[in-house]
Amino acid sequence: MTLYNTLGRIRATALAAVLVLLAAVAIVVVQPSPPAAYAHGGLTYPATRTYACYVDALSGNPGGDLDPQNAMCENALAVNGNYPFYNWFGNLLSNAGGNHREVVPDGHLCGPQDRFSAFREPGTQWPTTTLEPGRTITFSYNAWAKHPGTWSQYITKDDWDPSQPLAWDDLEPAPFNEVTNPPLRSGGPQGDEYYWDATLPNKSGRHIIYSIWTRSDSPEAFYNCADVDFRLPTRTTPTPMTPL
Repeated sequence: MTLYNTLGRIRATALAAVLVLLAAVAIVVVQPSPPAAYAHGGLTYPATRTYACYVDALSGNPGGDLDPQNAMCENALAVNGNYPFYNWFGNLLSNAGGNHREVVPDGHLCGPQDRFSAFREPGTQWPTTTLEPGRTITFSYNAWAKHPGTWSQYITKDDWDPSQPLAWDDLEPAPFNEVTNPPLRSGGPQGDEYYWDATLPNKSGRHIIYSIWTRSDSPEAFYNCADVDFRLPTRTTPTPMTPL
């Protein structure tokens, strides 16, 4: 084999390698990038319905399949399957654009997506957080994905009917609490969480705290129905002293 033929073979081999490399680069360049992750999160205290049912379902069979003990959570699993349990932090609309009353119909407030339709069901059997009226508490909101925005907390009116699906007119017209870009902390029950202090309204009995997270960097918004029971603390009567 002549030197000329040998050099020719070397050049051909090198050119083929370059072409393969360029093809690989082209594939990488034209490959579509994965969609941006949605922001996810939800109230863990007071617990939103989806989170409360997730915890309830795991308590029935730790380490195994979902096994809700609460009747409303059991119905939600039968109707919607396990999606809203394992995605309890994803009760959202991606294109709300701040127009909550326009994009969420009456009766759908607790589950704007059809995947969460069972969580719209009215009733007094949902897992409930007991709260003291007028007290200052720390709200905890899981930060599954972190984004800036505003959290607005509403409360149901005194005459609302828990036997009917929640409607916008069931809520007091203004939020009792609102916070923008609250701080983050680690160590929550589901990892990082937003937290802020809020003074609770002076209510009594069963109510719904309705929390809306409106992102400021996206039209996405999250909707949380937290079932609560406002009760005054039990006062114990001191035992009279026995005279000596």
